[in-house]
Amino acid sequence: MKILFVGVFDTERKSTNTSQLVSFKRLGHEVVGYNYRDKGLLIGARLRDQHLAHMVKKDNFNLVVYSKCNEISEETFEEINKHAKTCLWFMDPLTTYDEEMRNKTDLVDYFCCDKKNVLEEAKLINKNAFHVCEGFDQDVDKPQEVEKEYDVSFIGNVYGERSALLRQIKPGVKIISNVYGTQHALEVSKSKINLNFCTANGASDRIYKILAAKGFLLSNDWHGREKDLIDGVDCVVFDDVKDLNRKISFFLKNPDLLHKIANNGYKSIQKFNRLNWAKRIIEIYESTK
Repeated sequence: MKILFVGVFDTERKSTNTSQLVSFKRLGHEVVGYNYRDKGLLIGARLRDQHLAHMVKKDNFNLVVYSKCNEISEETFEEINKHAKTCLWFMDPLTTYDEEMRNKTDLVDYFCCDKKNVLEEAKLINKNAFHVCEGFDQDVDKPQEVEKEYDVSFIGNVYGERSALLRQIKPGVKIISNVYGTQHALEVSKSKINLNFCTANGASDRIYKILAAKGFLLSNDWHGREKDLIDGVDCVVFDDVKDLNRKISFFLKNPDLLHKIANNGYKSIQKFNRLNWAKRIIEIYESTK
């Protein structure tokens, strides 16, 4: 099958679109990656949209997958629909599922999202709306053989409520920013306890990246978690800062249980890799033809 994947791509695998494109190719599909942001900066949004629509019309793609693409006009979506089947992939939290994204949900043949609370909203707009877990990059998110250096770490950006919460945690938390790919997995492997804070009640891809690197995950809860991961078996969920500090203290004193839960989480998360993400996008394409 011939696929045009409209997204953001790089060589450092910072963008999840890069591993998603690789996964489509591994399934044997002919895939063209169209970096819409770079193209827009190069020739401007209007010419970029014209070029994209002309490309779809000329090259006979079976499927066009948009990764959010909030900078591409709705008119371009409508034009491309005349020449190929279309899928909108939306990975972000419900708070960013705005009017533009809702309109584009209505324009495509089918819609796929990572957050289950987004799915509930999307189904009101497009009957062909599906949950597909973004998961982890199987090529880089994997255990690293290194010594533990940190009791507790948080990998990500610190802002708003996160900042206030992190200051209340004992012992102090190692804050790690701007790490991607194998470096992210390395930092996970250095940590006894890996913290995660969900936003807008949706699962962050950090959850899957931590578990795939065989990290012990301590997180607040998220919508739909119980369908995929069992609290106390695959990961540990905290309620508030008091509960968080209590659980940090407990698991640092019980390393055998900590390792057992990390191993369980690692096994349970394997089905959520990017190759299975790509398989699911294709399965839905086939079922909705």
